[in-house]
Amino acid sequence: MRFRIFLLIPTVILNAKVIEILHVGKTYPFAEKDLLVLLHKYIKSHKKEIAKKLQKIKKEAKKKIINFKPQGINPLTPAPKNRVFYPDLTYTLPYDIKDTQGRVIYPKGFKFNPANYVRLPYTIVVINGNRKEELKWAEKNGYFNNIHYRIFLTDGNWYEIMKKYKTQVYYCMPQIEKRFKLKHTPSIITQIGNKIEVREICLKCKNTRKEK
Repeated sequence: MRFRIFLLIPTVILNAKVIEILHVGKTYPFAEKDLLVLLHKYIKSHKKEIAKKLQKIKKEAKKKIINFKPQGINPLTPAPKNRVFYPDLTYTLPYDIKDTQGRVIYPKGFKFNPANYVRLPYTIVVINGNRKEELKWAEKNGYFNNIHYRIFLTDGNWYEIMKKYKTQVYYCMPQIEKRFKLKHTPSIITQIGNKIEVREICLKCKNTRKEK
């Protein structure tokens, strides 16, 4: 019996007609329906309902993006006077930096000034987007939609400002505030040689002139 089955296998492969006489047992149709067919039928019968839900999801997603504001940003207070200072950017290595052979290139405690190696390619203008006087000041001085400047917001809606002034804006993250020792707005951050200059502009001061 085993011998006959062994001979039958290659015969089945070579001649498809033999399949008609080979019966392993009684066969039955699948009880479960094809999942893709069911999904297609459901989508077809619930097309309007699904479209309505998708539209709602899109609106909610767009609303979240428009109203997005990072956590931890600090509105900062208006500059009480005109002031210029140079924050110390010196960074101290918290650990050894080694090469692929394990040799120490820069030891723990090594101090360096990033401005000696990297140059800020543009001037950063930091404002509070919720203060109309700061927005008008930035517009008057030509900071919006200018490749030489980047607008950083300490507060306000980025989308509304971008749409109104047709310019890219960014949020002033806590790391930036801390690194440049920012306390007030408006502030203008510029690199001069290997130093970073921060100018606080008092908009209420009588001697405030156009800043470029």
